[in-house]
Amino acid sequence: MLGRLVWPVAILAIGIGSILAFRLPPMQFAQDIGTQAFAPLQWSLAGPVQTVSDVLSTIQNVGELRAENARLREEVDQLVGESARAQELERENQELREQLGFKRENPSLEWLSAQVIYSDPSNLVQSVTINVGNRDGVKQGMTVVTPRGLAGRIVQVSQNTSRVLLITDASSSVAAVIQDSRARGVISGQRRELLTMKYIPQSETIRTGERVVTSGAGGVFPEGILIGRIADVTRKDVDMFQEAQVEPEVDFARLDRVLVVTNHLPLNLD
Repeated sequence: MLGRLVWPVAILAIGIGSILAFRLPPMQFAQDIGTQAFAPLQWSLAGPVQTVSDVLSTIQNVGELRAENARLREEVDQLVGESARAQELERENQELREQLGFKRENPSLEWLSAQVIYSDPSNLVQSVTINVGNRDGVKQGMTVVTPRGLAGRIVQVSQNTSRVLLITDASSSVAAVIQDSRARGVISGQRRELLTMKYIPQSETIRTGERVVTSGAGGVFPEGILIGRIADVTRKDVDMFQEAQVEPEVDFARLDRVLVVTNHLPLNLD
């Protein structure tokens, strides 16, 4: 029974094969059969190949991003450095403009520019050390100013440095005059923000905001250097003198550069 079925099936297969062989070119026929036969294998291999390609592409992208980050970081560092230099140049220009203004207001004074290199952290003595000394022609008793006003005077000199006693120190005293009223007194420090102007006659009328300058009395400081402005007045009828609180023109908390007046020496030192 099985033998009878084999022959009809074989004859049918040969017939179909003959028809396909007749209708398709030989190579095309073989290619189609090969494609159908190996299609599952191609699909199974294509997945891993595509995965490897994606990984290589990702590695390349990571490398490019790292290079880009390094370049951007260098540019940022360069810009930060340029910004810092620009700020320093602007600060120096501002200092030069202030010095020019001070020179115009005080044409008779000559000075030497100096850098503050040390401040007493204990605040027991209001003083600073500057980077000029004997070798630069600095002498004890010379007046120290900033373009804004009076800072103090030299009290100690070495070869390369000098110590400046600031007018905010309690032992400091400056003969002063109020510009508008011409009332005279003595400025002393209090180890705090405000100065005290003592020995002002009761007969004098003092107003807040008036400018206080050096009077030149005693020859310790040159005349006419700005000290500060009247902030408050204390007056008691029973006292012989009245006192005033003076806000200094110099910002002592930010004292960085000073000017040592070189063409004025005190007539006497206390």
